[in-house]
Amino acid sequence: MEIAVVLINYNLAKYTIECIRSILASDVHAISIVLVDNGSLETDVEELEAALPGIPVIRIPENIQCAGGLNVGIQHALETPATRVFILNNDTIVETSAIRLLRASSWDVAVPKILYAEDPNIVWSAGARWRVFPPMVLIRGNRKHDSPEYDSPCQLDYATGCAFMIKREVFEKIGLFDEDFGCYQEDWDFFYRVKAGGYHTGYVPQARILHRVSLTLGKYPANRRYNLARNMVHFYLKENRFQHWQLYSYIVWVLLREFIKGNLFHLPDYWHGFREGLKIWARRPS
Repeated sequence: MEIAVVLINYNLAKYTIECIRSILASDVHAISIVLVDNGSLETDVEELEAALPGIPVIRIPENIQCAGGLNVGIQHALETPATRVFILNNDTIVETSAIRLLRASSWDVAVPKILYAEDPNIVWSAGARWRVFPPMVLIRGNRKHDSPEYDSPCQLDYATGCAFMIKREVFEKIGLFDEDFGCYQEDWDFFYRVKAGGYHTGYVPQARILHRVSLTLGKYPANRRYNLARNMVHFYLKENRFQHWQLYSYIVWVLLREFIKGNLFHLPDYWHGFREGLKIWARRPS
């Protein structure tokens, strides 16, 4: 098989089944599917196996978070003859031509246009870029109406880990996801390493993916705010890739943003996350 699609399931069998069925309906047939279950309930796995009898489920006894689950799937994919690996969230729907269009591109990492499933006229991601101040990765087009602005191919420095197709040689050179990140910023770190390794990431807007993310999604829960903050420290300070002032300006910006919005009860979660991240780095050997 030329393309190995890697996705992980965690107690979302219904969405995973719909996602895989959309993959199987693609107009490319040289596809193998690597399905990893990341510690779901037994009933959830049974639902997967009943609905997808021809697709083996790689079962992990307990949830090892996004980066860990993806790495298990990627390692299996690299044991096949696949020349490309398609990383895909299980809460997506793949349009019929998307995989073919990504494969046809010349990019080392090809990124599709990702739209909200509940309203495909709204962009969830058209790749991502680095913003100088406050210094951070910014998703292009998020919550914007789809328009010609997002129809032009372009080179990207960053992208979301929701959906991208990558040549196997990139994994073989730069490695897999850093499992220290768990489920947040692991994609930022990965795309930083892609660029540092001399590979090129490109946006393929004609390839479209629908993402099941609510347009009315509420504020982050406390544990997510905490983990986002902690992992941002890891992202900025890992291998001294950014200067300390960039991290500190980001911290100030986040806390000020929440204060201005009146989200005073968010501040302790972010603050504790930043402090824990800094403590972890202070304990690392120099």
